[in-house]
Amino acid sequence: GIVLVFTPIIAMSSLGEPAFDATREEAAAFFRNTAESSWADAAGTVVLLGLVALMWFVVGLCLLLRRAEGEPPWRSTVALVFGALFAAYLFTDASWEAAGNRGADLDPGLAHFAFDMGNIGFANAWVSMGSFAAFAGWAVLKTGVFRRWLGWLMVASGVGLVLSRFVWTTNAWLAPYA
Repeated sequence: GIVLVFTPIIAMSSLGEPAFDATREEAAAFFRNTAESSWADAAGTVVLLGLVALMWFVVGLCLLLRRAEGEPPWRSTVALVFGALFAAYLFTDASWEAAGNRGADLDPGLAHFAFDMGNIGFANAWVSMGSFAAFAGWAVLKTGVFRRWLGWLMVASGVGLVLSRFVWTTNAWLAPYA
């Protein structure tokens, strides 16, 4: 799942993806490059297939934690809800794909809007991804189903991702995301 998600995303960045604070012209150039690329559409589909595999992991982990947590299994349930919210965002946000689909004809202002929409949505998704990690880590710490260091790592990265939303235009998000 990780390979299917990150390989196409890294490949797409080779098309000239600008920084979060890109200008109108930089965003428009990126979407023109995406439209001219013959493989960009296929890369987006591969990301979605990877997301399906990751969702199976999220569901499986939460079911395992639920069994270990006992009644009421609220931490694992909250983790599952936030994991599903993260996946729902990735499945429904098509702003970059739509802009890339019409990249050659796209007005720079509209390209800028689509670029910002995708990036802000991605930054918002850190909150759901971070909440998933934090609650799953908390369940790991409470149940002892995995080693404690893994639970602490999950909690720390989850809290870090949530806090990264406050400084989303910086590279601070890379540490907890990794």
